[in-house]
Amino acid sequence: MTLSLGLVIGIMILLLFMGSPVIFAIGAAGIAYFFIAPDMTSMLSMVVHKFFTGMDVFIWLSIPLFVIAGEIMAATNMTERLLGFSRLLVGRFRGGLAYVNVVGSMLFGGVSGSAMADIAALGPIEIDMMKKDGYREDFSAALTVASAIQGPIIPPSIPLIMFSSLTNTSVAALFLAGAVPGVMIGLSLMAVVFVMARIHNFPANPLKNVTMMTVVHIVMEAFWSLLMPVIIVGGIILGIFTATEAASVAVAYAILVGIFAYRNLSAKKLWEILDRSARTTASVYLIVGFASIISWVVANERLPDNLQAFIHAQEVPTWVLLLAINLFFLINGLFIGDAVQMLLFAPLFTPILAAVGVDPIHFGVIMTVNVMIGLLTPPFGMALYLGSAVSGVPLRKIIRASLPMVGASLIVLLLVTYIPALSLTLPRYFGFVQ
Repeated sequence: MTLSLGLVIGIMILLLFMGSPVIFAIGAAGIAYFFIAPDMTSMLSMVVHKFFTGMDVFIWLSIPLFVIAGEIMAATNMTERLLGFSRLLVGRFRGGLAYVNVVGSMLFGGVSGSAMADIAALGPIEIDMMKKDGYREDFSAALTVASAIQGPIIPPSIPLIMFSSLTNTSVAALFLAGAVPGVMIGLSLMAVVFVMARIHNFPANPLKNVTMMTVVHIVMEAFWSLLMPVIIVGGIILGIFTATEAASVAVAYAILVGIFAYRNLSAKKLWEILDRSARTTASVYLIVGFASIISWVVANERLPDNLQAFIHAQEVPTWVLLLAINLFFLINGLFIGDAVQMLLFAPLFTPILAAVGVDPIHFGVIMTVNVMIGLLTPPFGMALYLGSAVSGVPLRKIIRASLPMVGASLIVLLLVTYIPALSLTLPRYFGFVQ
């Protein structure tokens, strides 16, 4: 690593520790390189070029579109219908509403692809239901936050779309690869609920006076919501449309369902959704632009090639390298958000791991699980802050209550890391991986 690159990284870390906005820290560090590195001031125009070309990628359009689709789901009460369907499936078991929380997040994640959207849309409903049924408020909030991280792993997934764009890997293969690990996160949380339900004597909460007509009504109410991820993921896997086109289809489908099936989507409500979605995605695009500058700096300094040569010279075993990279991501997750980690490190580490025999599709899932767990780790864990905001529970209580769930997620991470078949079996079955 050259002195110039070391100073750039130091500036970024220092600004992050000082509490500067992530956008400012990345942008300032990237621009500083052209004044620190010898003879680089003449190339300042590269800042503008990389900033705009970094955002000018067709697949990035899918991010605001999936955000809009998730917002429409929440605004048209599709989320409540999904929770009703989840309660029909698992509400009768001890700790029923806790299971409903996990299953509801799993289903909602199949549309929005965003953990934060999951917490914002489902969180208030799930936490209120659980509190009324006698669950501790800190446990309710912690489970809501922890269950949300499976959404961006189960397809469609915004982080996996980002990884695909940054590394030129197949988004369809990544979606298939994320399905099993995402479900494993949900099952691990259910295992935590199972144990705690016995310890704390959680109540069951089945639907009362259930008849066949009731079952049919609940299924039909949720049918249109459940069909959306099938259309999105099925269309991508079958090659009917790209990820960006799938996101457009998701928005069109959500609008049609809101207007004609549920009949509660007005023009005013749609405008408010578009306004919120624009504000949400604007910050993401700014991070993308500035991170593109940092990526160019890293490539210009030949850091990937140097790291690859160092690892080859040291003959580092692959399992040790994977463990070190997992620890690197988890530590970074204490201070850096999921999108920033993806933008900065996916292009850096993918070729290095590919050189030692790790499939890029497998690594994409490993990295996504890592950065999702980072949403649950203080002090930066944004999911914790949002969970505290929607529940009114102090942050420290949510952190303490979420520890068993973080532990369960870490176990899944280790399994996914060292058993490639968990990620690669489905892509291999559909012919995306040899």
